Amino acid sequence: MIPLSMVGGLPLQISTGNLLTQLLNGIALGMILVLIAFGLSIIFGLMGVVNFAHGEFLLVGTYMALTVFTMTGSFLAALVVAPIVVAVLGAAVERFTLRPIYDRDILLQLLLTFGLAEIIRELVMVIWGRTGTAFPTPSWAARTLDFGLFTYPMYRIFVIIVGAVIVAAVYIFLTRTDTGLIIRGATADREMVNALGIDVEKTFLLVFAIGSAIAGIAGALIGPLRSAYPTLGVDLIIPAFVVVVIGGLGSLRGSILAGLLIGELMVMTGVVYSPMSNVIIFVFMALVLLVRPRGLFGREVVE
Repeated sequence: MIPLSMVGGLPLQISTGNLLTQLLNGIALGMILVLIAFGLSIIFGLMGVVNFAHGEFLLVGTYMALTVFTMTGSFLAALVVAPIVVAVLGAAVERFTLRPIYDRDILLQLLLTFGLAEIIRELVMVIWGRTGTAFPTPSWAARTLDFGLFTYPMYRIFVIIVGAVIVAAVYIFLTRTDTGLIIRGATADREMVNALGIDVEKTFLLVFAIGSAIAGIAGALIGPLRSAYPTLGVDLIIPAFVVVVIGGLGSLRGSILAGLLIGELMVMTGVVYSPMSNVIIFVFMALVLLVRPRGLFGREVVE
């Protein structure tokens, strides 16, 4: 038994197996937050848009995955279809609502995406109902794996692996491909990329679709862990924004590190004193910003 903390003056004991279980739980939660924050960071990094509707994109991904899973019995099919649907939704939002106001006051963008979030959430409740729906774990992932000191649900291992693969794939796409080079170039200097004859508007559309698709994947993965309910997006978007701020606005590396840190912090705090698990992340964010006002990997903005 390992003394983890003090509660009410008495030492709180936790076995090594339980400690390792909670550490893996933190990685699983952190990977979901990384995926959500990745989408937010990509969109903000290129377009400068703080998308308050991003949580509702995740929500649509969860319900679409549940619908496909229920109809086909295949969770892998759900994991493919959900991000495609959310990518189409994100592309439509960018093309028909955000694009006309890019040159307007940023406050208008914030109000618009906030309003879109409310509309999408209401539409979800109209289509799928206002009460939560259980999202069953796929049968092939319902068993537990024995690691000797502890056992652990196979589905959570699946979440960690898929999340890591998606993050690696997106990072490689943005850093090792010609399209990724264009995206990063447009992030650094939109006017120069436009002057080279590259259609920046199509680049914006692609980036918004990619960021939305990642939210759809996160929504599909979180379903069996949290079930599907109308405020799921709201519950997850707040810690995801904290991840983005701590990591540094627009920084993908920062999103990865901060997401895993926040996941561990929330889970381990929940073990010691659960009412503080949602508060501690804001305390941590404040401490980080006091030392590094732009976040861990934030870039200095040059006017």
